[in-house]
Amino acid sequence: MANYRVYWSLVRDNADFRRLYLARLISFAGDWFLVVPLIGLVYEASGSPLAAAAVLAAQALPALLLAPVTGVAADRFDRKKILVISDLIRAGLALSLLAVDAVDAIWFPLLIVALEGAGAAFFYPASGSALPNVVSEEELAPANVLMSSAWGAMLALGAALGGLFAAAVSRDAAFVVNAATFMVSAILVARIGRRLQEPVRTATEGYLESTKDALRYAVSDRSVTALLTSKAVHALTSGGAVGLFAVIAFTLYDAGDGGTGVLFGARGLGNLIGPIVAFRLVGSSDRRILGSIGYAMALWGVAYLVVGVAPGLALAAVAIMIGHMGGGTQFTFSTYGLQELSPDQIRGRIFALDFGLDTLAIAVSALTVGALAQFVPIRVLILGLGATALVFGVAWARVTRSYWAEIEFRSQG
Repeated sequence: MANYRVYWSLVRDNADFRRLYLARLISFAGDWFLVVPLIGLVYEASGSPLAAAAVLAAQALPALLLAPVTGVAADRFDRKKILVISDLIRAGLALSLLAVDAVDAIWFPLLIVALEGAGAAFFYPASGSALPNVVSEEELAPANVLMSSAWGAMLALGAALGGLFAAAVSRDAAFVVNAATFMVSAILVARIGRRLQEPVRTATEGYLESTKDALRYAVSDRSVTALLTSKAVHALTSGGAVGLFAVIAFTLYDAGDGGTGVLFGARGLGNLIGPIVAFRLVGSSDRRILGSIGYAMALWGVAYLVVGVAPGLALAAVAIMIGHMGGGTQFTFSTYGLQELSPDQIRGRIFALDFGLDTLAIAVSALTVGALAQFVPIRVLILGLGATALVFGVAWARVTRSYWAEIEFRSQG
């Protein structure tokens, strides 16, 4: 991992990984090309920070509500078909937003983004659990870096271009581009040659019992519990902060959709750079990879303390980029840990549980912070979120230190 050429070799030599990677890359770009202008539309129509935050909450909540179904589906059914169908449905939903002016009601874009979130709730557990089936064990860690970087790169590019494109052309045009990205993603996934899971045994238990199996497994393994907790708590702090991006851009810096896109773009750039730099620094040791998660969370907290006092958009964007270098590293390393520790037959349910907890935390945080923003100064809220992440990250790193040493010892034995 010290050699960056390992990433190029993986993309060049593994055609199925390349297709899955490009599909995720394009799909992520579409996600953020949609969300940035949609948040601006809702905020302009309502003038309410809570309504703007509700866009992220509406996108996130379906993953929690559907977790018992999406996880079992990813383990029982063809993951490739799940990915393709999810992309096609989301393409149609993106086009339906062309009717937003005709409907002229806040509930309509919130409903569409919630349905889009339901499609994503099927897509991400299936794609996350499929990754170990298209790469070797040695390739899994760099493959996760590339997948995380795909999210970061397309957040940076998609969010920035989405905001600027909506401002320069139109929001309707942004919705059409979003639909096209999902179509291209579906075509790429359909061309993957190998199976995206091991042969599935005939399932006899129901959806609820299957979900309970995943919960029992997660609770019985303290390392899995720790990884799920780290992601959920980080989402609890970052969800509220990200939900304020449009409010920050519109009210603190008078920058509109373009400013919102810059802040989202800075977040994505940090998520792109962070995991690559972190893997270079920590090397291939599982103990060091997983042991650095807490400190990556703490970096996010320190950076957002700077965001809370930044006098201008440029400094705020730089601090957000640095913070999400830590956030992206936390996400990538914990995802890698869950893939390593979860058997294929249950991995889809573990990832659905993970995605559901994350999105619940994002929704709760976004709505809570959005509501508080109507009474509490924005800067005070950002400082509080940064301090919380800093304290939790350091504490989590210290508490879990022994877990990762035991895992490395077992793997070597």
